[in-house]
Amino acid sequence: MASGGYLKRKLNVQGPLRTISRQSFNAKKRKLMIDKLPKKEITRVYKCVYGTIYGQAIGDALGLLTESFTKSEAKKNYGCIEKELELICKRMVTDRHRQQWEVGDWTDDTDMLIVLIRCIVANMGEIPAVPFAKMLMEWAEEGFPELGDKAGIGIGSHFRSVIHHPQFSEQPEKAAEIVWRKGGNYVACNLIMSFTPILGIHYYNALGKVIKNALHLCAILQPDPRCQAACVAMSVTIAMLLQREPKHLKKSGEFDAEAIISDAFDYASKLLSTDSEVLELQRHVFCTSLKQLDLDEPGRTRYIYKTLGVGMWALRQKDYRKTLQEVVMQGGDADANTAAAGTILGCKLGLDAIPKSWIENLLHRQWLDEELDKSKKFNTQHTVNKNLFLFFCLLLFFFCSLLFLFSFFFFFLSFSFFFFLSFFFFLSFFFFLSFFFLSIQDIFV
Repeated sequence: MASGGYLKRKLNVQGPLRTISRQSFNAKKRKLMIDKLPKKEITRVYKCVYGTIYGQAIGDALGLLTESFTKSEAKKNYGCIEKELELICKRMVTDRHRQQWEVGDWTDDTDMLIVLIRCIVANMGEIPAVPFAKMLMEWAEEGFPELGDKAGIGIGSHFRSVIHHPQFSEQPEKAAEIVWRKGGNYVACNLIMSFTPILGIHYYNALGKVIKNALHLCAILQPDPRCQAACVAMSVTIAMLLQREPKHLKKSGEFDAEAIISDAFDYASKLLSTDSEVLELQRHVFCTSLKQLDLDEPGRTRYIYKTLGVGMWALRQKDYRKTLQEVVMQGGDADANTAAAGTILGCKLGLDAIPKSWIENLLHRQWLDEELDKSKKFNTQHTVNKNLFLFFCLLLFFFCSLLFLFSFFFFFLSFSFFFFLSFFFFLSFFFFLSFFFLSIQDIFV
């Protein structure tokens, strides 16, 4: 584990961001041309977005079947139906842990993802640290009351320590740093991976934004460099799948998984300080089988690189049901691992690839659809508001230009009047340009 404080890690961010601003300019420019996209392409993106979110929720709910089991325990309890797993199979094992959730319900992993989606919608596309921290604290205390929750269930020990720190509500980054250092800079659990679906979707055509948001979220909850690398790798993978760049496609039109994984590794590895750290990341990212990840390893089931490795392994697969069932039967932190596999494969294959029985038996499916519809309405309304305001600025500038020209020809009538209009003209011109460049800032990360 490399030493070095928060400032050092912050400096490491600039490498990948500079690379992106050069390499991804054309991809990010498409964000301003969304209205010109073919209807078929828009439909594909929406299906992949819904496949990503549903993949997380379904993988989370399905993984609950074997969470905390060893591989042999998973085989003992579900071996007879391991190729026909359904959400209702949770009734087969009624231990204390699984009884906390109803049949077909997801766990805290998807709950926290929804909290982040709500934060983005409530804050006009941004993720301010303090409001997000307070929303997490509120969820931990109450859950989602409209779903019958009385508190957030399944919170891990590290996350509990962070949100219960006295400074978390006002200085979340500082609180997360203190908790991480108190743990000997060792804790690198997979908590942060729950947020990667929306981190990859939000600003997916601007990889610089995706990386900045991922690192910002890590600073709020888990400032460990391994968490930063894993979060960035997973988030940019989702974004690249949505972009569907020619360099990430084979001649047949299928995704080139190795090219995507290689690029994700390049972005993530720049956040690590030593060769040994990069090699460890490489070993997990480029794994070719679940056996290599040892997902039920005692004492390390929640290690973030294991979950990342599952996601990258899933990217190479083609059968949604078979892939998720294989992850479930590995045991360990199965809900997080299966959610990662479901997220990546849902984004790659789209919503239609998810078995209908899994979607239909997801407990709060209608409520989840409503939450996603709110985010769609926000994106549309936010774009319309920005365009209207930009039009207003242009109209104001045009009006001031006419007044300026009028006063220029008749300035001898009143020099003070001419001076006043000149000042007003240049002020409005500066205002217009400032807003115009702010409106296209996603291009220049």
